[in-house]
Amino acid sequence: MDRQLVVEFPWLLLSAGGPPPAPIWELSASTDTRQLAGTTTGYVQEMKLDLSGYTQSDLTLGFRRSFTQTGGIEYLTWQTFDAEDEGILENVIISSVPMNDAQLGAAFVSCPGFTPYNDPAVAIDWGNFNRTHIIHGNFRYLFPNSTIGSTAFNAKGGAALMAITDNEYSSLEPTAADCLYCYRILLVSDPGTALAGIATVSLPPKRVILDAFTVEEPELEYMMRLKRSYELANQV
Repeated sequence: MDRQLVVEFPWLLLSAGGPPPAPIWELSASTDTRQLAGTTTGYVQEMKLDLSGYTQSDLTLGFRRSFTQTGGIEYLTWQTFDAEDEGILENVIISSVPMNDAQLGAAFVSCPGFTPYNDPAVAIDWGNFNRTHIIHGNFRYLFPNSTIGSTAFNAKGGAALMAITDNEYSSLEPTAADCLYCYRILLVSDPGTALAGIATVSLPPKRVILDAFTVEEPELEYMMRLKRSYELANQV
């Protein structure tokens, strides 16, 4: 039977504030966003999709495709802008297993489900999942569009953002999990001062639509899929 699952993420609205000489990002309280643990400029929006009705009926949920919609213009304002290191990272992840903040932070380095690099000198919690657990994934690296509708980077102004990297890594693998864990994580640059740096960040709401269907699998195949889902879900 066909299904359509929808995930809604809210606005991210930041403004540079706080007493000098150490400005902080002030987060709009109405955007349902929290700071990512272990970071000073990372943020996470999260929700769950309840699939327990399907698991109670011993049904597997499959996916044909996934796609995203954005509800506005992604925009920055600044006093001055440093094009070398003031971009924004965004990673949207829908997983059949939960991720803790350390694993979400690692997703800024390497998207989950890929083979991570192993550096004994750097302690990174990559998590114990592979591509099959990442139902939907989209990683973007955003910079101001300096060609159209932008002021000069060395003067006060602003511009719409454009993606210089836009990577899809959705597996669309079937799942017997009783829940999908949905994350939108964002990493911004340090806030600016009254004289230099980024002044505001405005990232509009985002919607992910999953074109899904339910199917009754053979018992052994279904039980193995269910067992693996519960094992991974209990590791976090």
